[in-house]
Amino acid sequence: MRDGLTGLTPDRRPGPEKMTITKNTDDQQQQILLDWTAKQGRILTDEGKATEYYCSERGFPFALSELPHYHLERGETHQVFHRWAAAATQSPIVGAWTRPLFIGKWEHSTNNEEIVYNIQTSSLFIDLRIPTCKPVSRWEKLLGSDSNEHIRSSRQVIESMSDEDLRLYARQHAFAGYAVISQEKNNQMNNLPLCTRHHCIDWNYVSGKPRPRPNKWFIEGKSDGKSPFNVWKEWSYATDQNGQCYYWERWERIDGDDFGKGLRLAMRRKGKRKQVSCKKEDVDAILVAVGDHFNFIVGRQYNDNAHTRYRDANNTAELVDSSLQQGDRDTAISYLSSFGGHGTISSGWKVDCALQSWQHGLSVFDCLQCNNEDVKVGSTGDACTSWEVVIGDDFWEVYECSLCRDGLQQLLLSPKKSRL
Repeated sequence: MRDGLTGLTPDRRPGPEKMTITKNTDDQQQQILLDWTAKQGRILTDEGKATEYYCSERGFPFALSELPHYHLERGETHQVFHRWAAAATQSPIVGAWTRPLFIGKWEHSTNNEEIVYNIQTSSLFIDLRIPTCKPVSRWEKLLGSDSNEHIRSSRQVIESMSDEDLRLYARQHAFAGYAVISQEKNNQMNNLPLCTRHHCIDWNYVSGKPRPRPNKWFIEGKSDGKSPFNVWKEWSYATDQNGQCYYWERWERIDGDDFGKGLRLAMRRKGKRKQVSCKKEDVDAILVAVGDHFNFIVGRQYNDNAHTRYRDANNTAELVDSSLQQGDRDTAISYLSSFGGHGTISSGWKVDCALQSWQHGLSVFDCLQCNNEDVKVGSTGDACTSWEVVIGDDFWEVYECSLCRDGLQQLLLSPKKSRL
């Protein structure tokens, strides 16, 4: 049975403890949700001071190419990421992770406030962060009786939302891209490995307003004598005026990811079959899986010139607020057209947590609008980065795969409740 907030069944929630729901009034829940994105930003940036910390004078220089949206803004993520994948080495944080604690300055956030599914391969990653106080039940009622027609209805649900509901719906986060692992000698964190993330799909990204500092952090794993570790901390790369990391996050492994040593799959949609006419431009999408867990994400569908009209908006929540104040629902809805979620392969590739809660229980291939009854895996070489997967009418590039070509084809074809 679903709860009234997230639609998740309790025993499928990540983390060692079951989520508890505080009984607040509707107004209190609404105010908590409206502040969710801003609070996440305050924690992540030391209340806006983080950009000042990244400079040569303080010992934290960076190259422009390290910025998370650098390659996205140059339109080169497919070429650059695929080249990196061909030379990738094993990452220390391959797995499916939940985040029980996010802390910075005088605030913190826990898995009581948001559900987080972070699936990381040695190349691509997808990170989903969904507040638990979303009024899911109210939104699902907008679906009406045509719940099986989820593709048409998803747009219909969002268009049917009130302005206030659109503002609430904007308060969530999902982003995806490539994670580069490096080592910096003699750093202040005892030579811990560094992760720098580069984004290609980002819920919070507003064109013309790229993030001004790297998404770069140290990885400190807790070892129990076994490898790999099951818990690790993410420490900010730069430090504050007191020489301390200005934020940190605790990550814990989710049961069923085979400790990152079993199935590993990372694919990115390249486009449509040439013989298939497509009126809309190809929309970016990524599918990653580790063990039994998968995440998927699909980019926005819009013609974007909003950054010229809403120059004060630094993220999607602020842009949606500004556009709705101007009566511009079309821009708000277009910025909310990205979607994604988490699920398990053993369930038959069913989604159990999603940005669009009405996708719960659907096949990921239905959500991606590709027919997995028609799957072909071709290649121009032995390395998996040379493989190209056709699922229905979609071409996908493989960035990483622990299976042979036939094994991957069977995995994507199989609707059965079994794992390879």
